[in-house]
Amino acid sequence: MPSKTDPRRATLIKLIHVARRDLGMDEPTYRTVLLSAGKSESLSGMSVSNMQAVLERLKKDGFKVRPKASSRPLATVPEASKVRALWLFLYELGEVRDPSEKALAAYVSRIAKVDDLRWSRGARLINADFKDRSELLIETLKKWAMRILPGKVMELLAQAKTIALAPAEVEQINADLARAFGTNTFDPMHAAWETLNSTIKKER
Repeated sequence: MPSKTDPRRATLIKLIHVARRDLGMDEPTYRTVLLSAGKSESLSGMSVSNMQAVLERLKKDGFKVRPKASSRPLATVPEASKVRALWLFLYELGEVRDPSEKALAAYVSRIAKVDDLRWSRGARLINADFKDRSELLIETLKKWAMRILPGKVMELLAQAKTIALAPAEVEQINADLARAFGTNTFDPMHAAWETLNSTIKKER
């Protein structure tokens, strides 16, 4: 179940409601966006990372976040959004204790040696393994996640086996698991986690 005490929940809920109003969405359209992007028709049933996915979808639809005058604007380039999404995913897995932008900024400073995500894109490194600091951050976060994600996938699989699933669902899960453990890399492992997680939530 999503944590109700997460300090980011209230902020994300407020932003999503503002976005709905600014975009003039009616109730059916709004619920469709919640379900397609956030895997739930209700914000109360969503994880923080799924709320972030809804917000990103609303931004693609034209919503512009208006930062407070006293706050530092968020980096919104795709690489920064990916870093932020990975940070929130690690929080959902229980690896990150504080999902706030302040905590993420401290991590960015420690790993990428820049004080803001906005400055990581295109900032080249001596290390030839990465094209810039954004790529370094993304790959470092993926590597961190992979220390725990395979085990989390197996935990979800055990839960899924207790549910009566349709043959198509079983086939999809098996295909995703084969790719995930065949490559043992983040993206297919994350896809398997998402498939299992959404299937379990849908069947509850």
